[in-house]
Order: sequence, then structure tokens, then C-alpha cells
Amino acid sequence: MRKDMTSKNDSSKQSLTKTATQAIENARSLLVDLALDIHAHPELNYEERYAAQVLSDTLEKYGFQVERGVGGVETAFTASLSGRGGDGATLGILAEYDALPEIGHGCGHNLIAMAAIGAGLGLQANLGVLPGKIMVIGTPAEEGGGGKIRMLNEGVFEGVDAVLSSHPSSNRTVIPTDIPPGESWSLAMVGYRYIFHGKAAHAAAMPHEGVNALNGVIHLFTGIDSLRQHLREDTRIHGVITDGGMAPNVVPEFAAANFMLRCRDRDYLSDVIVGRVLAAAEGAAAMTGCRLEVQEYYPFYENVRPNSVIADLLLNNAGVIGLKLDEPLAGRQGSAASTDFGNVSQSIPSYELRYAVSEDPVASHSREMAETATTDYALDAAINVAKTMALTACDLLLSPDMLSEAHSDFRNRGEA
Repeated sequence: MRKDMTSKNDSSKQSLTKTATQAIENARSLLVDLALDIHAHPELNYEERYAAQVLSDTLEKYGFQVERGVGGVETAFTASLSGRGGDGATLGILAEYDALPEIGHGCGHNLIAMAAIGAGLGLQANLGVLPGKIMVIGTPAEEGGGGKIRMLNEGVFEGVDAVLSSHPSSNRTVIPTDIPPGESWSLAMVGYRYIFHGKAAHAAAMPHEGVNALNGVIHLFTGIDSLRQHLREDTRIHGVITDGGMAPNVVPEFAAANFMLRCRDRDYLSDVIVGRVLAAAEGAAAMTGCRLEVQEYYPFYENVRPNSVIADLLLNNAGVIGLKLDEPLAGRQGSAASTDFGNVSQSIPSYELRYAVSEDPVASHSREMAETATTDYALDAAINVAKTMALTACDLLLSPDMLSEAHSDFRNRGEA
């Protein structure tokens, strides 16, 4: 009986695989055109009107039930379909599509959108046998705006049982499955704007009547540099001066700097780093006689909580598809950057498949990555990632036990 059942399951998986992959292949030219179209129309966070429209229109044409402006976010959307295999779980596939200032799609979000749409079409082709519900979720403003955070807070993810996403990652595709408890796969992050208010005066004739706000900012940078050796090695603090005066013969009365504060441990970030940097800013203000104002300009991005059960499924399906895999490097896995996908992963069992888009190393957030995101290599990789996510979503929808294991892994990891 067990042998017969195994044979039946294998046959069923082969049928699902063939149907999903064929549907994605049939849509290859459409998916490539979408990726190139979005790449040619780069839009900053919360301004992705063109991308959101073309993506949601595409899914609507394929029969998805589309809701635009979800969670009160104009450029967010959901596109849903219910399987005809009965009641079941809801599986989310995330699309990102915002670009970076000046360099466009230097993080390859056009490929993330392409893979999400492709996975959705692969799942749609198997609707006749799938239980539950599939939902492609358009999430804007990953690059600084925290779109997913807003959508989480507004209940857009309520009822979603598991989430899959993807992200371009230089020249390596790694799906680690041996994930130690407590492992964090990104840096938690928050951003602050430190504003110094001084007093203008003639810089040569009456400098003693002025209060130099720019000096306050400079002392803040110096104070932060002095802090670095006394903070954990995974701490990252980086900033830019956005305002520092307009004329050299006028004592600057207004100066400001934006800083990003990061660490793999979100508690250490919020309880230690934020306070130490604030103390440095307060000290800089006291030294220069300025009045300090602090604004949070970048929402709190949680660190990514991995899920070994979903990783196992993705690894298996990547093998089925023929996605070229690399061996994990020694040491901690994941990314040294930050993402609002981390907030999703701390709320719902999730996995972001990071994959190679080049044979050679290419830095993220660069013009080189923007060029890479339109190459045949990158586009082919995104197609294979779409297939891998579609098959993994099928596994989770068809196996309540597997989904339950993913939820157990999620709970056991707690807040990484």
C-alpha cells in the first residue's frame, strides 16, 4: 500500500511540475517583457504607479481577482485565486517593483516582480487540483519606505499562512537548510534624521554671535566614529549630511544628517545602538550650543527569520527545475543588508530565495546591477526561480502536514 501511495504521489507531483513549468514557459515572452518594461520605467518608493498598474493588469487578464490600493497604499495590490480542490491554506507570493534614486533598478526588483507573476501563473495552471487560495501580493517601497510594514499593520497579510519571495544576489544561488536556532538572515535597521538648529551670523565680522549648526553635525559624525569600536562587530552605522549651510560667509543656522543604524540583533539595535547614537547627538548639540531635533525617517526593519522546512522544499524543487545551486559558504548565511521582508518573516512562515543573476560577482545597489537585471542570464534565472516557487507553493498547499511543520519551525525560532 505504501509503495502504491508513493507511486501515486510521485505521479501527481510530476503532473503538477509539468503543468506549472509549461505554463510559465508559455508565458516566458510576456514575463520577460514585463521585467524589461518595469526596468525601463524606474519609480521610487510609493511612486510605482506604472509598475503596479502593468503587473496588476496582467494578473487580472489571467483571471485573478485584483484589489488595488490595499492597506491604504496606492501602489500596493493583491491578486487572488481560489483553488478548486477544496478548502485549504492561503499562500502568498510577494512582488517588489520600486527602484533606487539615480541608478534605477540597481537592486533588480524588476526581476522580483517578474518571478512573482510567473509563479502565480504556474499556480493558476494547477488550480483544478489545488486546495486553498493563492495570492500574489504587490508590495511597494522596499527601498526605504517600509511598504510591507504598512501593509502588515493594515491587515493585508491576515489569513496568509505562508509567504514566498525572491531576490537577485550577485553570482551565487544558495538555499541553506541546516539553519541553527536563533540565526538571523539580515540586519535589523532603523533610520533617524538628526537636525541641529543654530543661529546665523556673519562668519567673519560677527562669528561670536552665531551658533554653528554644521559643527553640531560634524561632532555627531566624530562621536559615532568613536563609538564603533565599542559596539558589536555586526553593527553598521552610516549616514550622509543632507543640509549644512548655503554660504561660507554665513554661520549655518540649520544642518542635518540622515543615519541608518543596523544590527543582526534587533533588541541590541533598539536597546543599545539607538540610545548610544542619540547620546552622541545630544553631546554634539551641547558642545555647540545647538538645539537638537530627532526624527525617525526610516521605519524599523526587522531581521529576517529563516524557515528550514520551506528551505528544504525550495531546495528539492530547485533540483527538479535544474536551478544551478552553489554550496553555502562557511559562517552565517543570509544577507548583510536590510529588508522589510524581515517584518513579514517575523509574522508569517516565509522564505526569500536569493539567486544568482550573473556568472561574475556584481554589487547590489550599483549601476552594474541595473545593467545585469536586463541580461538573458538574469531573466532566465528569474524564470527558473518562478518555477521553483510555484512548485514549492504547490507542496505547501497540498500538504497540511508540511505547512504545519513550517509553522512549528517558525514558532520554535521565536524572534531571531
